[in-house]
Amino acid sequence: MNFDYGSYQALVEEKKDALFISIKRNLSNKEVETIKLAYEVASYSHFSQKRKSGEPYITHPLEVATIVADWNLDVATIASSLLHDVVEDTSVSRDDIEQIFGLEIAELVDSVTKLEKINFETEEMAHAEYFRKVVLAMAKDIRVILIKLADRLHNMLTLASMSPLKRHKIALETMEIYVPIANKIGLHRVHLELADESFKHLYPFRYKVLQKSVTTAQKNRRPILESILHNIRGGLKSNGIEANFVYRQRAIYNLYRRMVRRNQGFARIYDIFEVKIIVNTIRDCYLTLGVIHSLYQPLPGKFKDYIAIPKSNGYQSLHSTLMGPQGIPLQIHIRTHAMEDVAENGIISHWLKHKNDDAFFSANQRTANWIDNILDIQASSFSANDFLSSIKQDLSPIDMYVFTPKGKIIILPRGSTPLDFAYFIHSDVGNHCSLAKINNKFVKLNTKLQSGDIIEIVTNKDTEPSPEWLEIAISAKAISKIKQYLKEQKYDEDVSNGQKLINYSLSAFGSSIVVNSTALEIITKKFYPRLTVAELEHCVGVGSLSALLIAKNILNIPEDKDAQIKLSNCPNLSIIQDPNCLPLPNDKVFAKISRNGEISLHKLNCKQNKSIGLDNLTFVHITNDIDRMFLSKIHVLLRNIPGTFTKFSGIIAEKNINIIELAQEVSTEDSASVTVTLGVLNLNQIEDLRDSLCEVDFVEKVHLI
Repeated sequence: MNFDYGSYQALVEEKKDALFISIKRNLSNKEVETIKLAYEVASYSHFSQKRKSGEPYITHPLEVATIVADWNLDVATIASSLLHDVVEDTSVSRDDIEQIFGLEIAELVDSVTKLEKINFETEEMAHAEYFRKVVLAMAKDIRVILIKLADRLHNMLTLASMSPLKRHKIALETMEIYVPIANKIGLHRVHLELADESFKHLYPFRYKVLQKSVTTAQKNRRPILESILHNIRGGLKSNGIEANFVYRQRAIYNLYRRMVRRNQGFARIYDIFEVKIIVNTIRDCYLTLGVIHSLYQPLPGKFKDYIAIPKSNGYQSLHSTLMGPQGIPLQIHIRTHAMEDVAENGIISHWLKHKNDDAFFSANQRTANWIDNILDIQASSFSANDFLSSIKQDLSPIDMYVFTPKGKIIILPRGSTPLDFAYFIHSDVGNHCSLAKINNKFVKLNTKLQSGDIIEIVTNKDTEPSPEWLEIAISAKAISKIKQYLKEQKYDEDVSNGQKLINYSLSAFGSSIVVNSTALEIITKKFYPRLTVAELEHCVGVGSLSALLIAKNILNIPEDKDAQIKLSNCPNLSIIQDPNCLPLPNDKVFAKISRNGEISLHKLNCKQNKSIGLDNLTFVHITNDIDRMFLSKIHVLLRNIPGTFTKFSGIIAEKNINIIELAQEVSTEDSASVTVTLGVLNLNQIEDLRDSLCEVDFVEKVHLI
């Protein structure tokens, strides 16, 4: 099947040819036919759609599939990359994909398909739920995140056609989430490219200035670099060590991070090149290090052995910074070919190639540990937003290394405390952590750990997490476990409170109905089908759902009709006026009931309504049948003649209204402007006062605030 894309036909054909040239290197003829079919389905489905740049939409899935194919991934991943937007953006369903391509590809496509936003209250909640879906699917099949990273990489490379606001939003999300994920699973090249593209759109001026500086510095430093490498090459050859030398310019964002971390200007950032010496064995790595140190003086404190203690993403290498000619330092990385493969391709290397080398096994195990940690965080998260927040915390790129008393290495985020260590060992150890030893000395739980510390935890069954622990722990796993424990302890209490508040609300509306969980099940199924009864009661109990609104649902009162509340029916509820808008009985009032049993009242145009959310406010009519005093304010312009204030106060007293406060704002020879805070029973009383004041000759203007 051929498609005519008009003036873009040549572009589409070019991208299509690039994909099929790539896949034919690694796939069988039968697998290539599957990719051809996936292309036909994607082309037909996206035929009438265009990107923001004006290009046919099919160019995007073609580019994503080509990126995945260049990673040498399998036929299912490449086909899914071509189809990754079909279910989300066209009439093709998941079932259609399964019928044509089978279950494996259908599940991959479904895993990267966004959830319907219509089911969510906000775009942020929809995004959080979608991200949770992708990450949990990744835990089941790592190929999901590889497709998503390829998708995000191409979107970042073509971001220029978006509006500035959209570019900034996408770049920030990429920097906060997808850049560290690529780093976590060892996709070094993808990590750097995503970081650079994000930085370019977040800080375009800084990017251009740094790029110009790097171009200039390269001309000066390249000859020095090549001279050093020539000497090293000769030294290794004379010692019988075979080695490959690779160097490239560091990413602009990478250099910027170094400047910020070291608090230095660009002129003092010496390592603008990433220099790698790749040898055959681990023994050769250490021999090479010895040869290099015999040629050039190593800088003290600048040696790191990531072979003995790999990074959390499985990265292994020796790092040493040498003092070169003219006093210019140079950082060298020394690693084996297997380590280089892991360093560049991470999860792709060991997942796809199934190698048995120690480097691949190490990377595989560490990625599996991270995914297990994600599942742990998910099990401890009560909402998608909690989960997203915890994952961002967990993606911190800076790790530290500590030891158990038996010598096992534990990798934690930098700045961790004994609590983080305890929760890494086991949830029960964390929940009952009472004391800690660092290097055999007792310390407080908020003590910051240092790399190389030996940690021992002392538990006590009577010790339990407290809210203060959230200020001590910094790792996502520890924080999520503490939150889970605290929430579970309060969960039953909040559920019970929710049912109580619903019954208080029914009583406030003058109903004698008393509901239980069985009665609430009907309301839940009808109005809140995504919740269980317990979840509904819990939401009410913590104040995130309106008990008054649920009571209206139970009494079949339409949401746009005000429900009558007599204050005599509210002995268990406190009535709180919003101090800014000061709503009154008999006025049009919106109400919200808090978890503490307080009914807060707001006017329709109250500034607080937007922050509270109209979903949490209920339209009610308050009847003050117990003569409770409410505050109200009026602004009055009085003629400035003798006896005016006495007469003014007398009229207020005649209406049986108390003056709470009187503030004179402006006074001239002819008039005086005052704001008066009054104690009234309802809206009618203050309106009657206003009408009376308008009839006297010493009042020029009256305004209810």
